[in-house]
Parts: sequence; structure tokens; C-alpha cells
Amino acid sequence: MRRTVIALLAGLLAVTACSTGGGGSATSPTPTQTTDADVVAWMDKVCGAVGGTVKAMSDEPNIDMTDPAKLKTGLSEWLGTKVTAVDKSIADLKALENGPHPRSKELVSTAEQGMGQIRTLLGDTRTKVDSATDPTQVITAFTEMVTKAAALEGAGADVQKKFTETGLADAAQKAPNCKGLAITPTSPPTS
Repeated sequence: MRRTVIALLAGLLAVTACSTGGGGSATSPTPTQTTDADVVAWMDKVCGAVGGTVKAMSDEPNIDMTDPAKLKTGLSEWLGTKVTAVDKSIADLKALENGPHPRSKELVSTAEQGMGQIRTLLGDTRTKVDSATDPTQVITAFTEMVTKAAALEGAGADVQKKFTETGLADAAQKAPNCKGLAITPTSPPTS
């Protein structure tokens, strides 16, 4: 189950958090007092906002497969905590739209859109789980969520492209929170 959850986020979050390394050059600071250190500090906050969702998604649902009521309740509660984490990440990103880099809003908006896709997927799944009348419907809803998660890889690619286009790849490589999010689809989450 843990691999399923990581696969769900790997497309967007891992790409949001790390860059390809050869993807772009840092833009010169604006003539005002913006420095590379300011951009790195801002990027660290952006990755920290995304990191809240990564951390929240790193656990497995506490469900009892032998008790249909507990299966439904456990999965619904788990999805609810994930939706709350994504909502917080989106709010935190919103507050960072006006960063020190000339293209800050462009990058943050792309990350917000990706997080919005995750939120929609989780929220829709929770609605299906809550309205399920039998365990098969609960399992089907969760399975559909995992299947649809593959579409999030496109959102992750969009964010990666924004790193390159905006010249923020170098800042992401220097930001501690970005380094801490370097999760790949095949690596287990750190606890």
C-alpha cells in the first residue's frame, strides 16, 4: 500500500522537489536588493510547502480489511487527513506567489495546479468511499484513485518544465527542503 501512495505523488511531488541538474541557469538578481540567497530561501519555502503533503502521504491507511465498516471508515479518515494536508500546502504556496524571482508566481501557480489535481483526486475518492454501500465499492474507489494517479505524472512534468523555463532549477538544488524531497517512484519514503 505504501508504494501505491508514493506512486500517487511521485509524478508531481518528486519532480516539484528536485531538478534535473542541467535544466536551467539561474537568472541574474533584479537590480533591487534581491540576491541568489533570497531566491534560494524562497525556493526552500516552496519546497517546504510541498513537503507537508509529501510527509502526510508517507503513511499507509490504518484499515481493517476484515471489517467492512472499519475498512470504509479507516480509508475515509485517511483520505480526509491527506486532503487537509494538500489544502495546507496549497494555502502555503499561495502565500509564496510573490517571491523574489521575477517568475516566482509562474512556478508557484504551476505547483498549485498540480497540488489541486492531487486534492481533486483524493477528494473525489473520499466522496466515493463515503457513499459506498459495500466493501467492493470502497476497494474499487481506491483502485481507481491509484489508476488515475498515473495522470499526475503529466503535472509533474509541467512543474519540471517550469523549473527549467524560469531558471529556478539551480535555486532548487541549493534549498535544503528541496533536497529533502528527492523521492523517486522506486525509493521508499523516509520515516
